[in-house]
Amino acid sequence: MLRRRVSPCQSHPRSGREHGLDSSSGAPRLLWVGLGLALVLALPESLVLWAPAAAHPLPAQGHPATFNAIVPQLRNAFFGWQNFTCPVCKVLFTAINFGLKKEPNVARVGSMAIKLCKLLKIAPPTVCQSAVQLFEDDMVEVWTRSVLSPSEACGLLLGSTCGHWDIFSSWNISLPATPKPPPKPPNPPAPGAPVSRVLFLTDLHWDHDYLEGTDPNCADPLCCRRGSGLPPTSQPGAGYWGEYSKCDLPLRTLDSLLSGLGPAGPFDMVYWTGDIPAHDVWQQSRQDQLRALTTITALVRKFLGPVPVYPAVGNHESTPVNGFPPPFIEGNHSSRWLYEAMAKAWEPWLPAEALRTLRCI
Repeated sequence: MLRRRVSPCQSHPRSGREHGLDSSSGAPRLLWVGLGLALVLALPESLVLWAPAAAHPLPAQGHPATFNAIVPQLRNAFFGWQNFTCPVCKVLFTAINFGLKKEPNVARVGSMAIKLCKLLKIAPPTVCQSAVQLFEDDMVEVWTRSVLSPSEACGLLLGSTCGHWDIFSSWNISLPATPKPPPKPPNPPAPGAPVSRVLFLTDLHWDHDYLEGTDPNCADPLCCRRGSGLPPTSQPGAGYWGEYSKCDLPLRTLDSLLSGLGPAGPFDMVYWTGDIPAHDVWQQSRQDQLRALTTITALVRKFLGPVPVYPAVGNHESTPVNGFPPPFIEGNHSSRWLYEAMAKAWEPWLPAEALRTLRCI
């Protein structure tokens, strides 16, 4: 349940840690196991589903398959999990809700989630450590504001006999009673009608740490970079311009791409639909995201000159990835740091009204 609303453009420094989320609590160990479990279940969404598409194609079953693959590991990982009955599950998650709302402890939740991530082999140990530390503040903040009911959580973990889990089910949308108008075939433009040339840019994904010769099939969710190590002697390393594997692009490739667009023009406008940073979502900082924003924006402006550019925000622009709190979230948990930087970087392209709405998203 959301606690309060504020002005969409209001912002005051505040974070979970500043409100005492690191203070010790007398909650039982079972509570912290449950909280850690909740956090670690969120990690596969970020470490797998948002890695480069060629490296990790989505399963046909969609999001529930992620949880279905993890739950059997959970059953084998904990002593007595097979006897984790529905009433016990609901008591546990009721305690989790109560404990977090009373005195959430980010550090303890994160510590337990790191252990579970390593135990379940969801990611390499270093990725588990970094990812949990990156996501723990937001995860606990979200949990304290809006959380699954015990029935929904236990329906997810133990099946439909213990609760109703329908977040991924189809939505029913009631349409108005207004009759549907008859379709009208589109009319093609007349010969000699004005033509606009539109350039579409998307998913540039610049990896600041891309390194030629490194392993393109490392254990991490993103490879071809410092820390990926060298490939086996029988396999080639990352290429100079990039690699079709679990890798993003070096800056020189984007520079070459954009420099070739000038001669390919002229263009009347550019649609740029975001996803500028790399897929190293387990270790990104706000400084990393802002560096990607300003660096690639400068390249686009350099090579496309006065052509109007209409940029959009991609899901990778923020950190943690997909982290776009609603406007009434204020302080350090808000996205003000990102929207203000975007407004400044894109000011030459956008009218005043667009900049105002961007700052107040």
